[in-house]
Amino acid sequence: MTIIEFFDKVALENIAGALLCNADSIILVGDSRKKLERSIKVYNSILKNRGIQTTISYMTISRNNLQNIIEVLGSIVEKDDDCVFDLTGGEDLYLVGVGIIMNKYGERVQCHRFNFNNNTLYDCDADGNVCSTAPFIITAEENIAMYGGTIVKDETQPLHTFNWNIDEQLSDDIEIMWSLCKSDVGVWNINTVMLGAMCDFVKCMECLDFSIEAEVMDSMLSKKHMQYPQYIIFLRLLEKHGLIRSLKVDKNVSFSFKNRQIKRCLTLAGQILELIVASRMKSLTDSEGIPLYNEVIVGAVIDWDRSDEDNAYRTINEIDVLAMKGAIPIFISCKNGNFDENELYKLTTVADHFGEKYAKKVLIATKLEKFGLKSDYLRARMSDMGIRCIENLTNMTNNQLDNALSTLWLN
Repeated sequence: MTIIEFFDKVALENIAGALLCNADSIILVGDSRKKLERSIKVYNSILKNRGIQTTISYMTISRNNLQNIIEVLGSIVEKDDDCVFDLTGGEDLYLVGVGIIMNKYGERVQCHRFNFNNNTLYDCDADGNVCSTAPFIITAEENIAMYGGTIVKDETQPLHTFNWNIDEQLSDDIEIMWSLCKSDVGVWNINTVMLGAMCDFVKCMECLDFSIEAEVMDSMLSKKHMQYPQYIIFLRLLEKHGLIRSLKVDKNVSFSFKNRQIKRCLTLAGQILELIVASRMKSLTDSEGIPLYNEVIVGAVIDWDRSDEDNAYRTINEIDVLAMKGAIPIFISCKNGNFDENELYKLTTVADHFGEKYAKKVLIATKLEKFGLKSDYLRARMSDMGIRCIENLTNMTNNQLDNALSTLWLN
């Protein structure tokens, strides 16, 4: 079977047939040789990683010359008795041309269209036959790669995606830290920022064992208008819940972090919000017990141009939570404190580039209602920009949060 795809700026629509149908070959039709060749190189890399043997070639046809479109599409049908035209994307005149070809060649012409929002393949030629398909599942890495980018996982890079292992134990710890955080988000933020600063001061950013002179800690806290006795209470609370161990307070304050992941949560403000969102999303299942989201990544660092490895000035963005629902990418920004309109533009820019019309944009905030008049402005801007806003998390139960997170791909 040969699938004819009409080139579209929405990369998912160009490669869908190759990923989801058992096709022998794909012919990508468009009017820009440069764009077609560049895209095919990316698509072939994705297919190779999946072990798919489908070959992809291309044909250039002017998008403004209907007669030429009809002639070229007709030549394809006459050479191959098993052709399927994918009508999911492409220029209008290409689709008009398919209609004329259908009228001319009748049953020899098969057509279909994908609906990625509900995992459906529609028959578009009224004969009741569609090609067999695999589940509509795209990985986050594949989705980013379709648009020429990559998710940075190399730990030698200054900015990379941290390898979180959200197992049952970490999920339990996340619930504990979230309960501590949401009792007073502001206090949690300043306490974790200060702990990170102290780890940096004593050059203990990588180790789990922490020790600092009590006088030095007191001095650092005073500069931030914080009280030493209150901070020790915070540390004892962490020890009570098993997040740190062997806390000793005398001339030195020393303890050990439970593990590397817990340390990251306790030394980066806002990290726990990202993790509670991701943890709850990973726990969600459908009516058959299948995970609702096929992938959830915390702190996904995206390099916009994987081919430009020698460029010192690379465009890199970090998405707080990147999830996939089938073939739908969901870009989530988590704000555990103050933020401004620029954050909305950052989220929109990345999501629109790496998902086009299929991307879902979500902003999750804990303190939006405390911004005064600014909060109304930000809500209005989010509505205009197609960003779904979830707020007041600190007042939500887990069931309420789950309900809010269970329909993110539908907004």
